[in-house]
Amino acid sequence: MKKLLMVASSGGHMEELTRLKKLTEKYECCWVTERNNFQKYGKVNEIQYYVSQINRREILFPIKFVTLFIRALFILIKEKPDCVISTGALISYPFCRLAKMMGKKVIFIESFARVQDLSLTGKLLYKHVNRFIVQWPEVKEKYDDAVLGGGVF
Repeated sequence: MKKLLMVASSGGHMEELTRLKKLTEKYECCWVTERNNFQKYGKVNEIQYYVSQINRREILFPIKFVTLFIRALFILIKEKPDCVISTGALISYPFCRLAKMMGKKVIFIESFARVQDLSLTGKLLYKHVNRFIVQWPEVKEKYDDAVLGGGVF
């Protein structure tokens, strides 16, 4: 594995992803997150791609979601990652599904906040990734194919 595409929504999901220092120091990484005015992550040049924030409850969601799939496809083709790693949420779905269809390895790390059950994105991706990592034993008990990875914090 040579290049990782790290994908997460802004806020807590991206904060968790930035905690994977052993991976990010060992491999070449390309980062994707949502554009917002509230938070910066690490060095400015670490985030190579920003996508628009979308909400599945907004009226234009279907159009924005298709647009996100198209943007994800272009980023995957341009960057040619060996593996996509994500902590969620919504923006990660197109990247993970497309990467898997392209024969790339996909690792999904369920959010630290999910103590009892999977997030919606986790439920949608559970059977469509190479490795599904949870951070709590209570969640692992419900999902046989998941791997207990412990907390990232």
